[in-house]
Amino acid sequence: MLNLIKKEFHSEIQNRNYTYYLLTSAETVEDAYVLYVQDGKDYLELGGFEETFQKLIETDSNLASKIVFVLIHPGDSMERWQAYHRQGNQFENYMQFMTDEFIPTVEKELNRNIVKRGLLGDSLAGNSSLNLAMRNPEQWTHLLLQSAAIAIEDIGALSKMDKLDWNIYQTVGRFEDEFISVITNEKLYILTRNRELHETFILKRAKIEYTEQEASHEWVFWKKDLVNALNYFMTTP
Repeated sequence: MLNLIKKEFHSEIQNRNYTYYLLTSAETVEDAYVLYVQDGKDYLELGGFEETFQKLIETDSNLASKIVFVLIHPGDSMERWQAYHRQGNQFENYMQFMTDEFIPTVEKELNRNIVKRGLLGDSLAGNSSLNLAMRNPEQWTHLLLQSAAIAIEDIGALSKMDKLDWNIYQTVGRFEDEFISVITNEKLYILTRNRELHETFILKRAKIEYTEQEASHEWVFWKKDLVNALNYFMTTP
């Protein structure tokens, strides 16, 4: 049995409210594996998140009982781009909101011993997750990226960092270089950038599970792959 709670968070930095969800199993324990999910509403409505979590519970209820999913949504498609893309006019504010307001408040309210702390995101939400992890690299243990829509500048920022002590799950579709952004009407070269990102992770000696699949830039791919990503988070140290 799952517990899904819908909540509102007011950001002083952004001067707006955000909708987010807490998803846990019916049984919870003191030690927690907390995963912050960008594009949270989409993962619930399009990504089959609850069904996938139920499968994990049936596979290993003891491990699954430790997981707390915090699924946050940025707003409509334009608000999403402005918050998640490095060139967006809300990008820096969103990073600050997550780092200084949202995460500390949520974890204070959880009042649990956090053993693992990770980020999950698809497409631009993957870019947001990567950049949040880079803000406080020592805070995070896991980074789960599904077809992350990253730019050269994001890889450049990563290349300047020291050795990364992260567990990384990264997947991308072999047809994703053809994807064109509906916001900017340009190709994002997602496959190419993910290969470059993977090489950078290796140089930083991060622990990484990387796959390329016969897939395009769409939710049917991420939904099918989600069980692998969440299982990776659940079972790796």
